Parts: sequence; C-alpha cells; structure tokens
Amino acid sequence: MRRFRLNVALLIAGIIASATGATLLLIYGLWAQGCLTLIVTAVCIFALWHLQSRLIGTMTAFVNALEMNDTTTKIILGGDHELQKMAESMNHISDIYSENMRELQTRKLYYDRVLRIMTHEMRNGITPILALASDMELKPERYNGQKMSEAAHLLHSQAEGIHRFLDSYYRLTHLPDPKIETIKAEGYFKSLRRLFKAELDNRNMSEELISYTVPEDMNLNIDISLMNQVMINLLRNALDALPAEGGKIEIILTVSDSRPFLTIKDNGKGMTQDAIDNLFQPFFTTKPDGSGVGLSICRQIIQKHGGDIRLQSYNGKGTNVFITL
Repeated sequence: MRRFRLNVALLIAGIIASATGATLLLIYGLWAQGCLTLIVTAVCIFALWHLQSRLIGTMTAFVNALEMNDTTTKIILGGDHELQKMAESMNHISDIYSENMRELQTRKLYYDRVLRIMTHEMRNGITPILALASDMELKPERYNGQKMSEAAHLLHSQAEGIHRFLDSYYRLTHLPDPKIETIKAEGYFKSLRRLFKAELDNRNMSEELISYTVPEDMNLNIDISLMNQVMINLLRNALDALPAEGGKIEIILTVSDSRPFLTIKDNGKGMTQDAIDNLFQPFFTTKPDGSGVGLSICRQIIQKHGGDIRLQSYNGKGTNVFITL
C-alpha cells in the first residue's frame, strides 16, 4: 500500500507541476513546449485514473462475486507487499464465506431430513389415535369393559411412543455447550470404570471384559458430564454387539499430532456398510427399541470439544470407534 500511495502522490504532484508549467509556457508564447507539457499532464491524469480505477474495479468485482455467491474468483493485486496482503485477505474472506455457505447448506439438509422424519413419525403415531377416537365418538356403545381397556391401552401406548420420540428430538437439539476443565486422564477413566460398573452388573457381565490403556501423565480438556454421555453410549453399543462368550472391549488412549486420540474396540458382530453409512444420521437405528439419536448426540458432543469421531466396522468381526479430542 505504501507504493500505491507513493505512486498516487507522485502522479498528483506531476499533474500539478506539468499543468503549472504548461500554463506558464503558453502565457509566454512557447506553444510547442506548452502543448508538449499538456500532453505530459494528460498522461499523468490517465495514469492516475487507471491506478484508481484498477483498485476500485477489483473491489467491485470482489463484492459482486460475493453477492452472486461466486467464491471461485481469486483477487490478484500486483505491486507492493501491502497490496498483495490486501488481495490475500480478500481471498481469505471469500474462502470463509464459501465455507459458511457450505455449512449453512449442510445444516439445511440436516434439518430438512430431521423434519421429514419427525413428520413421518408423528403421523404414524397420531393416525391410530385419530382413527380410534373417531370410532369411539361414532360408536360409543361398542366401548365398554374389555373393549374400553384395549382402547385405553392403545391410546396410552401411542401417546408414550410420541412422547419418547419428542424427548429424543429435544435431547438432540438442546445439547448444552461444554464446560471444559483440565483433568487427569487416568483419574477420569477410573471414575468411568466405577460409573459403568452398574451397567455391567445389570447385564451380569464382568468388569474384566473391558480393558483400559491410559497414559499416567496425560491430561484431558473435557466436559466430564458430556464426555460421560459419549463413553456410556459407545460402551453400551459395544456391549450389545458382543458375543455370548469371549467378548471383550478395549479402550486405548494415545496421542496423535499432539492431540488425545481415543480408540474403543470390540470383537462383536460388527455392522453392514449400509448401517455404517447412516449411523450418525439422526433417528437411524439398528436396534428394535433404539431412539436413533445416541450416536448423533455423541458426534455433536465431540465436535463441541473441537474433535472428531469416526467408526470402522467389519460385519461379523467387530467395531472400532476413533475419537480425536
């Protein structure tokens, strides 16, 4: 920008000097020299106009490209270092804008899918209620004794199903922001082991089927409550997949690219590729009594921690979950 300002200043000075000189030469009757000086003045004016219009044209093209959602246009400003930095900043703004647009589009597709699922599930739940209520209104004499008990059971069952679905949706869309604290990794997993003991006892399973490999001197920056939700959900899924005999789960914490890297392995039944492709989609489940929001919530929690979660599974051989924090 310094060179640009210097060029502008020199051109303005040149215009003033040449215009003054041309005026004096013409006054003294030196027509040839005066006309030549006027030509120099015109050249300086044209150069100044070209310099300014180039910068203004570039800015206009940049703004118009953003208005048209065209983020492929790259700004190139030659000259001094500051102009180049300006061009880099404009290109960076364009990249950020493009990324935000992609994120908005992804979110729109996500919520459109959730809305379609909600509409489908709500209609499935309400249709039998409406049909039964209409029949009871038109033919009340049919509903007494056992018939009334059956109708009441159906209404309660359908209402309970709708309530569970809405509760799942609420948990999916009202996840709090994490309250990050720094804790010892070893201490956290000892606490998790005690916390998960009740689940293993309820299933008549031994604590020994879950092994923990955790460095002694590693710290974790996590929200303990939210991370517990993730771990308990993933461990329950692993337990559900284990064979009746010889099942085992491994929890391994290491460091990858200076970040905590957590692996959860099981030797269960694994999943098909179709199930893997849809696992993190809301309300998708492979369990008859599943809500389909557990893994979606897990992914949200990990992302709120600035991390990532991936899953690798082989049908009939087991599943590996990889979490980067």
